[in-house]
Amino acid sequence: MKILTSGILIAFALVISPMTIHAAGGATMSLSASDVTVERGDQFDLTVSVNANNEGLDTVRSVVTFDPSVLRAQNVSLVGIFDRSAPGNYLDNGSGKVSWGAFTLEGPINSSSEFITITFLALESGDATVALSSDSRAISNGKEQINVSSLTTTSVAVENAAEADPTLSLLVVSSTTHTNDVDWYSATSAEINWVELAGDSTLSSYYYSFDKTSNTDPSRYLSSDTNSVTVSSDSDGVWYFHLKGVQADGRETKVIHRRVNIDNTVPNDIELVAQDNRILEGESAWLTFATTDETSGVMQYQVAINDSEFQVQASPLEISDLEAGTYFFRVSALDRAGNTTYGSTSVRVYPPDTDLERPEGFDDTSEIEGIVEGTFGDDDGDETSGATNYILLSLILGALIVFGSIYATKRKQD
Repeated sequence: MKILTSGILIAFALVISPMTIHAAGGATMSLSASDVTVERGDQFDLTVSVNANNEGLDTVRSVVTFDPSVLRAQNVSLVGIFDRSAPGNYLDNGSGKVSWGAFTLEGPINSSSEFITITFLALESGDATVALSSDSRAISNGKEQINVSSLTTTSVAVENAAEADPTLSLLVVSSTTHTNDVDWYSATSAEINWVELAGDSTLSSYYYSFDKTSNTDPSRYLSSDTNSVTVSSDSDGVWYFHLKGVQADGRETKVIHRRVNIDNTVPNDIELVAQDNRILEGESAWLTFATTDETSGVMQYQVAINDSEFQVQASPLEISDLEAGTYFFRVSALDRAGNTTYGSTSVRVYPPDTDLERPEGFDDTSEIEGIVEGTFGDDDGDETSGATNYILLSLILGALIVFGSIYATKRKQD
């Protein structure tokens, strides 16, 4: 059986490994700044950009090193064309390394694009270097295309603030359950941890709050020997953890406000329609599917046939070369927090000489082929045609789902 889809099938081979064919190419990778000066306790962003230089890239991974005694990687967020995270991403503040990969479903990339933004915290005064490692990758169809001589570094100078009181402590907040403040998580309880960048005066207590306001002055007491707390949400959405310390002399530290994104609700029911639930051998089965998610948004759809594994797919989906028999299709929709909802339908395939008593003039491909040709065919128009086609596809798919439901109901009545 053969599956043809308007999307690209994504396999776990997207974890860029030593099996990748290494060959020098023309793609380049660079950091957004050559020099950065910040004050101790401040955060700053560095963005990694990739220039494909017509190499037709589909997957990239940047490996960034830094001095963990001076800097701490707080979070990583995807930006630009490579908008889907690859397996195996991590940040390690023990060794001072961020390894982050991503891919795109939009076809080979030949232009320049930002890739990821890393947020760093300046822990201590001193000098540090942030560098793109030669382990970074830019892949085109499994082949390495990066020019390692293009990899850049950033010199970071961390200074003590002129107006800052060196006797006042600074607090650094992190989470083991909600590891960055950009991604969405299904866990409704968050474990929050913090470390004290000590000044000359000791802390006698902490105060914290957890709510949906970004600038709350925290009020719940914690003893000074505590460096973690578990907080829980009672609804989906963007939450904030607030923390401050109080020194023995009564002075308060700067309040830290840490964002926590929570989505514990599955996407809405999938609208799944088979254009025709009864087809002949040699004809294609066409599926359309769509849903929405109010909080974090739908990230991807996956399709399984009978007992097969789920594979990433896009709607509309054509399944061809089906032999006679009954096929059970399952479609899952995943939101950005990993919550999943499912839909299912079946298609019966008959031998080619079977009379299915179809309406006169029946065409098993006309509606779907019109959508595919109008949306994914060659584009000779202006630069707005992609957006126009996307809107048109959404409208047509909605109409097609309604049509399919009516058609299926009528077929059952017949």
